[in-house]
Amino acid sequence: MRRVHDELYLELAPADRPTVRALADAAHLSPGYVSEAFSGKRRPGLSAFRAIVGALGGDPGAWEPRWHRAQARQQPAAEPPPAPLPGVADDSPADPCPHGPGQPPSGHGADLRRYPVRRFVRAVLAWAAAVFTLPVRVRRDKRAVRMRRRLIKQVMARAAEDLERAEAHHYLEPRFVILEEPAQEPPGGRRRSRTHRRTELVPVPTGVSSVRALYEDLDELVVLGRPGMGKTTQLARLAHRLAEEALAGDDAGDPAYIPVYLRLDSYRGEPIEEWLAAVMSRFQGVSGVLVRTWLDEHLLLPVLDGLDEVPEADRPQCVRELLRLRELCPGMAVGCRTDEGDLRRLVRGLRALRYVEIQPPTRQDVQAFLNADRAALADVHAALEENQDLWPLLQSPMMLHVIRVAYAGRPADDLRLGGAAAERRSRIFDAYVAQCLLRERPRPDGAPERTLTWLTWLARTLTARGEHVLYLDRLDLSWLSRREGALPRVVPTVAMAACALGIPVLWVAAADRAGVLHAGVPGAAAVALALVCNTAAQAFRSDEHFLRMPEGEDADGRGRRGDVLIPIRNNSVTMAVILFCLLLTGVDLAAPGPVVVALAYLWVMTTQMEGALTDVFSPVEQLRWTWRRRERAVFSAGRFPVKRMALSGLVWIAVQALVGYVVHLLCPDPAWIAPVAAFALGWAYVLGNQFEPSLQDRRPRPNEGVRRTVRFSLVHGFAALVVAAVLLTALIGLASPGQDLRRAGFVAALLGLLFAVVRGFRYGGLAVVRHWTIRAVLAHRGRTPYRYRRFLYTAEQRILLFRTDSGFFFPHRLIQLHLDTTAEELLPRVTPAP
Repeated sequence: MRRVHDELYLELAPADRPTVRALADAAHLSPGYVSEAFSGKRRPGLSAFRAIVGALGGDPGAWEPRWHRAQARQQPAAEPPPAPLPGVADDSPADPCPHGPGQPPSGHGADLRRYPVRRFVRAVLAWAAAVFTLPVRVRRDKRAVRMRRRLIKQVMARAAEDLERAEAHHYLEPRFVILEEPAQEPPGGRRRSRTHRRTELVPVPTGVSSVRALYEDLDELVVLGRPGMGKTTQLARLAHRLAEEALAGDDAGDPAYIPVYLRLDSYRGEPIEEWLAAVMSRFQGVSGVLVRTWLDEHLLLPVLDGLDEVPEADRPQCVRELLRLRELCPGMAVGCRTDEGDLRRLVRGLRALRYVEIQPPTRQDVQAFLNADRAALADVHAALEENQDLWPLLQSPMMLHVIRVAYAGRPADDLRLGGAAAERRSRIFDAYVAQCLLRERPRPDGAPERTLTWLTWLARTLTARGEHVLYLDRLDLSWLSRREGALPRVVPTVAMAACALGIPVLWVAAADRAGVLHAGVPGAAAVALALVCNTAAQAFRSDEHFLRMPEGEDADGRGRRGDVLIPIRNNSVTMAVILFCLLLTGVDLAAPGPVVVALAYLWVMTTQMEGALTDVFSPVEQLRWTWRRRERAVFSAGRFPVKRMALSGLVWIAVQALVGYVVHLLCPDPAWIAPVAAFALGWAYVLGNQFEPSLQDRRPRPNEGVRRTVRFSLVHGFAALVVAAVLLTALIGLASPGQDLRRAGFVAALLGLLFAVVRGFRYGGLAVVRHWTIRAVLAHRGRTPYRYRRFLYTAEQRILLFRTDSGFFFPHRLIQLHLDTTAEELLPRVTPAP
């Protein structure tokens, strides 16, 4: 360390010699560790030694042999064992090596020398295993390489989309300054004060205009800048360039690293590995296990944008997790705004090796941008010549693109008006929105008040939720108030009951007309109508009970929905009135038709109660069968799941009762057919319950999640219909060959259709009904159009929204904040006065 001080530290110019704290920050060590290493109080380890040498500008590879030589010289010599005390030798145990001199000792080494046959067998088995598993390992390695290259290509495509939007008109060459710690020692060589140590980073001009060149030698970069300066564009350019190099750098086809281009706005305080696994699953073919494997192998190279868009409460935790992520990755780049002092202090906590800040375009750059389309922007030229105060407002890539859209080919009178910078920028955004509404493609907006109402609501909602992307298929109850969410909570349950109880009524009518069964069709219809009304009343009672709960206790309406005892008690009067009306009208409740309807209702009701354990209202975009489903905790006070077992028992009893009664009603001979059929269909139902639905983050088209949910619902329902119908028909046909096939067909038709309806609603149907109910409520309230997807596509064509995969977002955060108002306030500013 003395030679490091003499040969490296003293060779620097006095103004360039770093302080202990600056050297510690550059080497990622603590100041106390560096101070003790130079003072001789501590021997630095090899990694710390290399870091200190590198921070002082030396070659760590050249200094590493010198460290080893010094370490070898300072090893203490082996001291001879102390002489034994008198009498100790006489009381020592017998020689532990009874083999005599020259014999191998016992232990692991003795086993290797004593058993040559065992060693030979082990070597042969290891060689055989390596030979036989070679094709599998080769295929696995090739598949891993293909998956890496496919992910890198997806990253390139995503970055290229951002670059294409940013460079659609004229590319502004960025100008960077490197932010460095102030290295100047205080006058007189005195120790720096605490205030001096907190001095802001000093900008050092650089002629480099390539963000890749700034990232080149350190593999760690933080890109800063004010809003609209192009941080996202530069990070996208860096990710695109890294992806190109990763694909072209290795002739063997195995990329040395995997760059990923992500946004941090979805981070909510979780461990960084979990967040990466969740966000990267949006790329096709990437799983959480694969992401963690790449992190363990130090292959991921994250390019992260939007640290400032993390919720303020989660930002400190995000910085700590990013520091931990840096140790797992070969490099990292982060982007953040710097228009607030808190954000500047936040990014200092990243302790990055290099901070760069994007500078505003110069006046020459602005003039080159305007000259690229001088004929269309002639009035902007004239406004600049008349008012020199406009230059700071136009020295931003985002504002230049907005001005080009707003004033291309039209007068720029708004630029000539006075006022503060915020007022002028607001007028420019108003002109941008007005010009987008008047675009000829697809056509001029004939009702701008409606469009502004929908846009401002979307901007307000996304800003309040801390989001910037709208995924149409992810609309849930959190987009509505608690009172507005009553209808979406009730309608799916009533729709499922109406479909499931309508099938027995139609079946009874068809069976009665065919002469297979003589049952009262009016009685069955009356019972079905009464039970549907009871289901609706029960659902409303349950929702009223939910609304009376504290909002923080159950914000999403799912935590205590399984507690139905209180709503049932509140609905007891309605149930008594419905039963009295049925008896008053003379309905024979013991007839086959009403009994079949009642048993079907029992099955549907218990299935809905069991659905409280799983999230049946989420979209179903992929299914897998598993023995262990993820369920909500519905347990008793002890450890035994009494409530869960009770619900499963109720469903089993309902299935057994319905199947046994219908089979015994139409096919009574032989007598064992009914219990066997009930048992077989019950097990088919139990095995079907083990399907676990999940979401899929990558959706290439808007509302793709709802389409997939509809498809899975229909496929699952049709598969249940086929399984139940084939199972029952085969069982009845084999048990009684002389049985009337029409009766077996009616049994299979009823139970198969009920099985299909229950399965279809449980695996996607309820989610689809709730989604469209939420859309209907939003449209009825005037917040969205009924054909919302068409409106989003139209807004994209008018450059009011951009699209990424299945999501829509505003062109810039500043535009979203500008539209975070009401249509009544915005409309007079963007539409001409009559």
